Amino acid sequence: MKIWHIAALLVAGVIVGILLPGRLTAVFGTATLYVFLPALIFEAAWHLDLHVMREHWKPILLLAIPGVALTAAIIAGGAHLAGMQWGPALLLGAILSATDPIAVIAIFRRLNVPKSLATIIESESLLNDAIAVVLYRAALAVLVAGASTRGLGGATLHAIVGVAIGIAIGLALAYLAAFALREAVSMPAQSAATLAGAYGAFALADSRGWSGIFAVIAFGIALREFERHRLSVASAQGVEVFWDRAAMLANFALFFLVGAALDLTRLRYTVTLDVAAVASVILARTLLAYGLLRLARLHLRPFWMTVVRMAGIRGALALALAIATPGAVAQRGSVINATFTVVVATILVGALTLRSRLERLPLNDG
Repeated sequence: MKIWHIAALLVAGVIVGILLPGRLTAVFGTATLYVFLPALIFEAAWHLDLHVMREHWKPILLLAIPGVALTAAIIAGGAHLAGMQWGPALLLGAILSATDPIAVIAIFRRLNVPKSLATIIESESLLNDAIAVVLYRAALAVLVAGASTRGLGGATLHAIVGVAIGIAIGLALAYLAAFALREAVSMPAQSAATLAGAYGAFALADSRGWSGIFAVIAFGIALREFERHRLSVASAQGVEVFWDRAAMLANFALFFLVGAALDLTRLRYTVTLDVAAVASVILARTLLAYGLLRLARLHLRPFWMTVVRMAGIRGALALALAIATPGAVAQRGSVINATFTVVVATILVGALTLRSRLERLPLNDG
C-alpha cells in the first residue's frame, strides 16, 4: 500500500462521511475490532521473525510494557490539566497508547529499512495494541463499576489473567493446527487453517473477556515457528501471498472507514483538550524514543530512536475504542473528540511525511 493510496482512501471516506453523517460510525467500530483487527494482527505476526525478536527483546518489551504505561500516564495527565476528570482522562490515555504501524510498515517494505528496526517497530505495535486494549477494558470496568481500590485491583487481575489465557489459547490452537496439517502442506489447506485459527483464537478469547489480540499474536508467531521448517517453499509463499492480499483489502476498507468515521466538525468543540492530547502524545513518544530506549541502546543503531519517535502514529484501533466507549461514561464526547484530533494530526503530519524523512536518515550506519 502506497501513501497516496492511504490519502485517497481517507479523503474518499471523509466525503462519504460528510454526505452520510454518522451512518458508518457504528459499522467502523464493530468492523475494526471483529473483522479487520484479527486479520491485520495475524498477518503482522506471521511475518515476524522470532529469532530477530529474541535478539532485540529489550527495546521491544521496553516500548510495549513500560512504554505503554508511561504513554497512557502522560496523556492522562495532559488531559486532566486541560480540564478532563481523572477517570475519562485515564481512559483516553489507554485509548491513545496504541500505535498504528500500517502506514509505517508499508513504507518500510518499500525502503531499505533494516529488518531488525522493522521488527522492533512492528513487534512494539502488536504488543502495545494488545496491552492498550487490556488497559482500556480495565479503565472501563473501573469507570462503569465506580472507581475504587478494590475495583481497580480486580480489573487489573482480570486483565493479567486474560492476557495469560489468551496466549495459552493461541499456543494451543497453533499446536493443533500444525499437528492437523503435518501431512497437508498445500497452500489452500494452510491458508484455510490460518484463517480459521486467527479468527477462532480471537473469538474464543474475546467471548470470555480474555485478550483476543494476544491470542492471535501467539497463534501467528507460534504457528509460523511450528511450520517454518515443515512447509514447502511454494506453500509458504502461497500462504504469505494469501495473507498479504487479505491484509491489503482490510487496509483499504479500514482507511476508507476511518475517513468516513471522522467527524471534522467535532474538532472545534474541545480545542484546549485536543491540543493537550496531541502535545502529550508527542511528548510521550519523544520520551520513549530518547529516554526509555537508552536502556536498550546496545540493541540500537544511530538514528533508530528517531525512527521510533516518528512511528508513533495513531489510527483505526484508537478510533474504534473511543467510539465503542459506552454512553454512560462521563465526558465520552470529549474522549472521542480528542481521539479524532490525535488520529487526524498523526496521520496527516506523521504518515504522509514519513517517507521523505526516512530517506534522509542513514539507517544502516552503525
